[in-house]
Amino acid sequence: MMKNLKPYMVMLPVLLIMVTISCRQDETIKVLAGTGEAGFEDGIPGKMNKPIRLTAFQDNSVIFADFSNHAIRSVNLKGEIRTIAGGPDKEGFLDGPADQAKFKSPHGVAYDPATGIIYTVSASNHIIRMITPVGNNEYEVSTLAGIPGESGFADGSADSALFNSPHGVVIAPGGGIYVVDIGNARVRQIKDGMVSTIAGTGEHGAMDGNTNEATFTYPMDLVLDGENILIADAATNSIRIIIPGTKVSTLAAMDSLDTPHGVAADKKGIVYEADMGTSRIISINKEGITSVVAGVGKPGPGIEELNKPAAVLVHAGYLWIADLYNHQIKVIKLK
Repeated sequence: MMKNLKPYMVMLPVLLIMVTISCRQDETIKVLAGTGEAGFEDGIPGKMNKPIRLTAFQDNSVIFADFSNHAIRSVNLKGEIRTIAGGPDKEGFLDGPADQAKFKSPHGVAYDPATGIIYTVSASNHIIRMITPVGNNEYEVSTLAGIPGESGFADGSADSALFNSPHGVVIAPGGGIYVVDIGNARVRQIKDGMVSTIAGTGEHGAMDGNTNEATFTYPMDLVLDGENILIADAATNSIRIIIPGTKVSTLAAMDSLDTPHGVAADKKGIVYEADMGTSRIISINKEGITSVVAGVGKPGPGIEELNKPAAVLVHAGYLWIADLYNHQIKVIKLK
């Protein structure tokens, strides 16, 4: 889901430390929302068109970016979908009231429970936007950083900073947000009206080391693991660990990954990865032991099969999965 970018050319192996052991847990997977057909309908089961990113929301619900519907929507554990902003008839760019605002293929989403603000990034428009609550289920959309439709790289003031296909966003523990800027192969921070680079040189690669020397290729998604940041680097087939202000390293895993598109972590130190290349969800524990959590290893329809899973999220006792080409949100009850 990356426009204006080269195809994946560099496929470097993830660090391997021992023989692969995996186990199957598909019997726990459940379709929460979506019929399996692309569409745009609120309610139960509702319809969506390529759900691509997830973030925890209120009352055991999640927000998801509905990529091809150009919308930001929510779904709860009952499977009820509600549109917050955007829609298939609102493709483009326009700030203002949420029922009038326009988006173009939104990617990452993040929710700040302290302020109620929803952040979203647009790879096509090269910007980061805010959806701010202004009343009972009413929101106002504004541009936080970047120049609509203009790609490039520039740190500095948020209104003049440039991004190149930002794909993921998360709330930073020290304030502001972190953004994976895939076209610039960097991880950026937006705080107090300023944009800065916290890791990556802009060159493609998989070099670990100091944050100002480390390289990424296609940093696709990110999640917080305590104070650290986990990055799904799709082209190097690896999960990277950023200790802000210190260093970047590679997460050891027994099994090789194939185009990691989403990453999540739980409080037990388990990392979950949406393995788009094999249409599986893979977990990695602290010892690097990998397990297949869901997916049969080839894309397809149905409950057990996943079709290019794009995102994972640990929330409310469940592992949530954005099943991109099945146009569904699925869940697995965590033990």
